[in-house]
Amino acid sequence: MQPLSAAHYVEPDQFRIDKEKIFYRTWQCVCHVSEVAVPGQFVTHTVVDEEIFVIRDKAGSLHGFYNVCRHRGHPLVEGKGRVKNLLVCPYHAWAYELAGALRRAPAATEADGLSCDQLHLRQVRVETFCGFVFVNLDAGAMPLHQQIADLEEVICTYHPDPARLRFVCETTIDHDCNWKLSVENYNECYHCPTVHGSSLTKGVLSLDGYTTLPHGQMIWHEGKAQTENEKQYDYDVSRSPRAGDYGAYWIFPNVSFCCYPGGYFTIRQFLPVSWRKTVYRYRWFSDGTIADEDVEALMITHLQTTGAEDEAVVSKIQKGMESRAFEPGPYVIGDGCGAMSEVGLRHFHQLYRHALEACA
Repeated sequence: MQPLSAAHYVEPDQFRIDKEKIFYRTWQCVCHVSEVAVPGQFVTHTVVDEEIFVIRDKAGSLHGFYNVCRHRGHPLVEGKGRVKNLLVCPYHAWAYELAGALRRAPAATEADGLSCDQLHLRQVRVETFCGFVFVNLDAGAMPLHQQIADLEEVICTYHPDPARLRFVCETTIDHDCNWKLSVENYNECYHCPTVHGSSLTKGVLSLDGYTTLPHGQMIWHEGKAQTENEKQYDYDVSRSPRAGDYGAYWIFPNVSFCCYPGGYFTIRQFLPVSWRKTVYRYRWFSDGTIADEDVEALMITHLQTTGAEDEAVVSKIQKGMESRAFEPGPYVIGDGCGAMSEVGLRHFHQLYRHALEACA
């Protein structure tokens, strides 16, 4: 199998195909359950260019809806927050129950032919996994649990009850590249000795014994904390049974559960904006055993080191692929699963091609 051609990264039409066949049909992570813990609490999220929100109703159930009023399309909510009893459109004050049914339309009469019983916010599928809330715009998609069932047991070896994690902080980095380049860069450490030689591989992660393993709809990265050099941040490898381990578990197409040495936990997301712009989003969580200021300090350290380094290289790769001289080189597989292997890149391309073919 050959790597993807340049056209997959530099053609606006290909991005429109990715949007329809990939992102509108896959599970997208919105938030942690702690962010929608009580009735009326909501969080919005954008799937490329479709804005949705998840909200908990009075009975405690989670719902996902397009953020579009059924009257004239005005958004119902912004960002995150909480409403008391009803979702009220800021335009004409149409009001909906937290479960999505229309409750009232001001000034409407029987002659208008409007029936509250027949109007409901457009729903999207919602599923929780390891305490995180996912949505899918495709009503016929395979349940997330069926795709990644064995991941839950692994995550629980780092955090026995991930539903009890708490959101602390987040940061975003703009990548001037196609979303696939951001994902590819994340899923191989072949570049780590050259790009991250003074950050990630000195004081955070040891490349000895590091593995990258294709695993169904996922790619599993596992390794050990770097203990031979001065640490990039303060972590205690004896704090818990897996505090000395590193694990990053990427799920097709654009989210990863990442467990840092010392017990730090993040969600990574590669959010496509256009054919040559991606937002790399880091959301940091705590299990209560690490001070919030330590979590925030690590976020800043990562932003200024590994994050900044990746931002620079992916934008340069995008420019290179836009050159008429570019032709993709072969995969470097090496030993098949070690740090210097592109087996993760190859697996991502296999998943990507399969997703496009499945929607042909």
